[in-house]
Amino acid sequence: MEQNEILEETRRTNELLRGQLLWMRAAAALLAVLLAAVVVCLGNTMNSMGRISAALEGVDLAAVAEQVSKLDMDAVNRAISTLDGKISQMDVQAFNDAVAKLNGAVDALQSASDAVKSWGEGVSGGLAGLFGQ
Repeated sequence: MEQNEILEETRRTNELLRGQLLWMRAAAALLAVLLAAVVVCLGNTMNSMGRISAALEGVDLAAVAEQVSKLDMDAVNRAISTLDGKISQMDVQAFNDAVAKLNGAVDALQSASDAVKSWGEGVSGGLAGLFGQ
């Protein structure tokens, strides 16, 4: 009897070990795929970095610095000051009055347009009745 119990326990242990082996193989395969993906991504990154490095080697940084230093900041500041002066000289009240007059003209045009539309609808409705439509 004791031998049968030992055989049964050994069989159960073997089944558990087979299950663990299966999961270990699956995990190893997953890790291999993940590692391959990382290697491919690193290869692409290194390729891109090589192209960027080659492109930057063609850039003359001294020429770029020279162009930046040629920028006349005094002229830019003078232009900003002139613009600020012009803005401060604007007559805001006259601008607001002009906008108000423009709004009044738009309202009058809208009223005239509505009147023409209503007259046209009335006439076309009357004419349609004359011609039997």
